[in-house]
Amino acid sequence: MDANIANRETNEQHRGLGWHIALAIVMMVLGVLAILAPYVATFALVQIAGIAFTAGGLILAIQAFKWGISERFFFSFILGLVYFAFGIYLLAHPLSGAVALTVAIALFFMAVGVIKIINAFRIRPASSWGWMLFSGLVSLFLSAVIWAGMPLTALWAVGLIVGIDLLFYGLSLLMILLSLRSAGIKRRFCIGGECYSLP
Repeated sequence: MDANIANRETNEQHRGLGWHIALAIVMMVLGVLAILAPYVATFALVQIAGIAFTAGGLILAIQAFKWGISERFFFSFILGLVYFAFGIYLLAHPLSGAVALTVAIALFFMAVGVIKIINAFRIRPASSWGWMLFSGLVSLFLSAVIWAGMPLTALWAVGLIVGIDLLFYGLSLLMILLSLRSAGIKRRFCIGGECYSLP
């Protein structure tokens, strides 16, 4: 009975690992598409951000009414209006919105690069930890490229940078997962809070 439970858990772990491998491949494909069409990707990302801020602002403003007339109501309602206004601005002025989004992306990649490097040293016993370290260094490099070329880089940088980062992060994640999958010794690997024990 215990053996059957162990086998079922192992099969579930392998299926979960397969989904992560598929996700890594999807990230790589999206990255290549963004690299091939950076202007289109930049415009699309600005539009997506505009829609997200607009929808989020509406939701915050509507939910504010459940608090009644209180300090919490005014805070939530005003925050919702700010989100909504910023979303409308991004949709109406995609070029200037691209500049604002480019600055945000540069800061994001700087933070993500540091996190990836830290995670690389956390999984250092794994044979392919260098892929994660390389991905972190790429993120930091891309952040520096954005800052160096502002504001002209805003027209193409968001799409291209996001594409490159998706490609390399997906590649690094795929290499780690495949090396663990083919390992002949028992390992334990965690992704996003889910841990897998591989035979």
